[in-house]
Parts: sequence; structure tokens; C-alpha cells
Amino acid sequence: MKLSRTAWLILGIGIFVLAFGSLFVGYSRLSGEQGEVEDELSSAQELLPQLVSQKEYWASQLSQLESQLTQATSALNESKARFPKEVESIEYDEELVLLAHDCDLEIASLTASEPRDKEVGEITYTVTLFEVEVRAAGSPPDLLTKSYIDNAIANILVFINTIATGEYFNAANIELVNIEAPEADTEGEKPSAIITLMVYSYQGE
Repeated sequence: MKLSRTAWLILGIGIFVLAFGSLFVGYSRLSGEQGEVEDELSSAQELLPQLVSQKEYWASQLSQLESQLTQATSALNESKARFPKEVESIEYDEELVLLAHDCDLEIASLTASEPRDKEVGEITYTVTLFEVEVRAAGSPPDLLTKSYIDNAIANILVFINTIATGEYFNAANIELVNIEAPEADTEGEKPSAIITLMVYSYQGE
């Protein structure tokens, strides 16, 4: 069938309209997608400074935590180094006798337990328990006076304080103190004290 010129013209216009419509729809879709992309890009650009700021904050926090960890590790190593590798009972016995003498006291009894393990947190120490009884040195007066008792108690307190704060006993801990103070104007026993002392040692890992 032969189409007239008018028909061809109409057909051509129809094809053109269809093509233009398809192009317009495609362009509209692309424009919409471009707008969404531009919106997302704008949001990302607004969010970027916040992310950079957060990154700098967390980097600073990480640096501080690493510094704290280094300090804590160093302190732990120093703390471990303070502890003797093992406790020589005779050395502590001698030191306690000398300390008692300096405090005008005498050792009434002194015993040491066998070493045993004790866990403190995640660290296992070896501990030795010392029980030392000290009392006023020399002969007491026939009747105990208040000044004699007070002086003896003061000496006992100095003895205890030296153990608690002295460099030699820096790996020791006083577990128990029992002080016996007689009444004045009596013929009772001399003032005395029983001190239970736990000495720590650390063998290392």
C-alpha cells in the first residue's frame, strides 16, 4: 500500500513525538536522579566536617588511652620490682629485733609461717606470715606507773608505725595488732603487743 505524502508527514510527526516523549521522560528521570545525587552530595559535604572532627576526637582519645596504658604498665612493673624474689625469714627476724631495740622494746616471741601463694587480682604472690610479740624492755617498776605504761605504749606505736612506713617493710602489710596495756598501780605484766605481719614476694612470670 502506497502512503500519501500527508500520511508520511503524519507518521513522521508521530515518530518524532514518540522519540521526543521518550527523550523527555529519560531527561526528566535523569534530572530527578541528578537532584537526588546533588542532595546526597550536599548532605555528605555537611556531614564531612563532623566526621573529621569526630575522627580527630577519637584519635585524641586513643592517644590518651595509649599514654595511660603505658603509664599503668610502667607503674605495674615498678610495683612488681618492689617485691623481693623471696622472703628470707632470718633477715626479717634480725630487722625486727633491731627495730624493737631501737624502740626500747624487746622481742618476746617471733614466728614465721611457711610461704604460700596468694592471688591479688591477676597476680600471684608468695606470702609469709610473721607474728611478733614485743614488750617494754628492762625490768618494770614494782608498781606500774601511768607514765611507765604510757611510755611503753608510745614505743610500741613507734615500732608499729616504722613497720607500716619504713622502707625495709615496703613489701609487707600489717594484718592485725593487739596491744595489751595493764592498769596503773598494779603488779601486772609489762605493756606488750602482738603484731601479725604479712610479707609479700614476687617470683615474676
